[in-house]
Amino acid sequence: MNNILKEASTLAMAAQIELPALLQALYRDGLSSYGKDRADWQANWEHYMQEAPPALISSYDFEWLDAEAIAQTINGWLKPESQNGRSFFPFAQSGAGDVFCLTAHEGECVVVYIWHDSDRHTIEAFSFADFMYSRLVTAMTDISHLVDDLSGTDKARSCLLADIRRLSTYLPAEDAARLQAYLERPVMETEVSYGRRTERLPCLITDEEYNLLMQGKRASVDWPVHIVARWDV
Repeated sequence: MNNILKEASTLAMAAQIELPALLQALYRDGLSSYGKDRADWQANWEHYMQEAPPALISSYDFEWLDAEAIAQTINGWLKPESQNGRSFFPFAQSGAGDVFCLTAHEGECVVVYIWHDSDRHTIEAFSFADFMYSRLVTAMTDISHLVDDLSGTDKARSCLLADIRRLSTYLPAEDAARLQAYLERPVMETEVSYGRRTERLPCLITDEEYNLLMQGKRASVDWPVHIVARWDV
């Protein structure tokens, strides 16, 4: 776990992808780790989530990959020989096994979301810093998963704010300032309609405030690239 920066840098270099400075800093400072080890996390996860959270712990369905999982994902699936010469650096995954990766796109290093069982892939952000920022902004629009995990809105809010505060040290100053303007905001509810069904979701910002915070950021877009499925490699 302590060698994640060195090992990740080696894997990225082999894929001819330069790790963004922000990601290097997160690896260096242990923000992609879940406690000291698995046993520590299992025993103390609630404390970590509210006091010293892994980066983006408030983000729904997001889990950092360790160096071993990064290597396995590249060598077993997302290697250039299997993906028409395209290189990837997978750094996180969803619970279903879809992956967040760095890759080259039109001369830029972008963050893409690759589905393991579909070709509905997307460019999530056009820089790693924008990816981190947009995930935090999105987390502010719905904390229901944190309420479920931590059994209460107060603890959920504490987790989100701890995540924002910790990452503000690493984000561009303007982005950090935008987020910090909402740190005193209490939890409120917003109505969301799903056809005939309406739910009230706990959140820290409205839709209008979300749009305001995302001004100047390029939104997630479809990425029509065919990725050879994991089981076909």
